[in-house]
Amino acid sequence: MNPSKLQISFSEYFVLQIMIFGGTSFFLYPYFIIQATHESYWMIIVIWMLLGMLGAWLYSCMLALEPGKDAFTICKHQFGMVGSLLFIVPLLWFVGSSIVLMIRVHGEMISMTMLHTTPQWFLSGVVFVSAFLASGGLISIVRTAGVFIIVSIPLSIALTLLGLSDIQIQLGKPWLPNNGDFLQQASFYGSSYVWTGFIYFAVTGAYTNKPKQLWKSYGIATVFFFPIIFGAVYFPILTFGPELTRSLTFPYITKMDSISHYWLVIENLTAVFVSVSMLYVILAMALMIHCFVVGIRTLFPKFKENLLYIVTGVLTYGLALIIPSWNWIEQAVIWATPLRLYVVFVIPAAILIKYRIQKGKKHQP
Repeated sequence: MNPSKLQISFSEYFVLQIMIFGGTSFFLYPYFIIQATHESYWMIIVIWMLLGMLGAWLYSCMLALEPGKDAFTICKHQFGMVGSLLFIVPLLWFVGSSIVLMIRVHGEMISMTMLHTTPQWFLSGVVFVSAFLASGGLISIVRTAGVFIIVSIPLSIALTLLGLSDIQIQLGKPWLPNNGDFLQQASFYGSSYVWTGFIYFAVTGAYTNKPKQLWKSYGIATVFFFPIIFGAVYFPILTFGPELTRSLTFPYITKMDSISHYWLVIENLTAVFVSVSMLYVILAMALMIHCFVVGIRTLFPKFKENLLYIVTGVLTYGLALIIPSWNWIEQAVIWATPLRLYVVFVIPAAILIKYRIQKGKKHQP
């Protein structure tokens, strides 16, 4: 659908950002934060949250240069086909690798917690649901997100409130930072991946009349989802203690599994949590796949869109299956940090600088 005929409201952008946060916050993030330091875990969360808002503002400013255009098209206009490869290809690599890792992480989580004997080739098939949803275009994703969030957000809030059970505040000490030891840990930089959801403004920014305001929807979604992310990190620590939590692969899921109240109608909260996470993941991957296909068509406009959705689904599915181990996934997220920071900060900054230079030359006598 033509972006000029389709406008997404501020609240719909907010919903999309919430789904991205939900699809990325519960798997590796608590583990990375806990591994990064022995004190003041909240400091890491806040640092990357603020840097994420900076990145969202940069992308919003970039999209405001050419309202109605996506980031891929803007790159192409500013640097030409050859020059834009320095920006579009890394952005596509980042989005594509994120899809692959999310497929496998989701499958591993279900395999480790619920369906122990179910093969990965079956669990990873969820990507085809996302690809089918993405093939309907952004409006299809937005409408589905509006339905999913009615279920997922109340349950996420309820699970967060239940997570307050059996916590001991003193286990979170020290609350104030002493030495900044996390700056020397690779997992600190790896944890930045949660705060990069605004990158998908790259596509959705073409569907707004005020692209420079997009960072505000990201900021509000960040503040809204922050308590849930904070709980995902801190509740296991405040329940099991830092040392035991550090040895857990899925600290938050283990916390959910430990909650037991006689008045709870549902005994298996882990199953509820995994089901809610699946809703987030399906929507997040659909938006990523849509973003990836739009980027490919910017480079190769003659490629058929529907075929690209099929190829993207099959390719990412196959790549997810050849990932050798869970440890490899953890390392891959850390290895991707330089590329992630390049995509988040360098790409929009370079385009903004290039635009300012060109504008300055035009005003010279």
